Amino acid sequence: MFNRLSRFIVVVFLVSVVLTACASTPKTNSTIAPVNEGGEGGVEAALVTFSDAAQGFAIGHPGTWSQDTAFTSGVKFVGGDDWMTLEFVTPAAGTDAMTYAQNDITTLTASFPGFKKIDLKASTEVKDAIILGFTADGTSVVTGKTFTAHNERYYMPLADGRIAILTVVGPDNHYDREGVRDIALTFKLTK
Repeated sequence: MFNRLSRFIVVVFLVSVVLTACASTPKTNSTIAPVNEGGEGGVEAALVTFSDAAQGFAIGHPGTWSQDTAFTSGVKFVGGDDWMTLEFVTPAAGTDAMTYAQNDITTLTASFPGFKKIDLKASTEVKDAIILGFTADGTSVVTGKTFTAHNERYYMPLADGRIAILTVVGPDNHYDREGVRDIALTFKLTK
């Protein structure tokens, strides 16, 4: 009898420990980022939507990334060695997105040390967008080591004549073209 009772008590105790562990909630609301080559999740992390009512747009960004509020030319999100910006420009009258992108290469050469154009073409997946792919020199904020960054810049013309420019930057060793495209596909005007 004592043997059965002991087993029963042990089983009840173990079940209560498991149920207690499963039912408890964490003490913080932070999300633990997966550890992988993407630093803070890379662009392959699940996207969450950021909306800016004042500027009238919404865009997805990797949920593990945080907003850089010091960036005032639009919106910027950072995750480890990866980052993205969304900015709006008003080009000279009659300047289309392709022409603007071609002219922008000179500016980017000065802004991104080691700039090397990979491709400049119309997107087949993001409506009316022009994609500039390029590499540049980067330095890891995580390790301090240098790396080659693979970057994409989407020039998306808007009905009001402006161009929305999405730039996504990250180490070449975990570049994810589809992830960058998915971010571009989430962009929309809200007013």
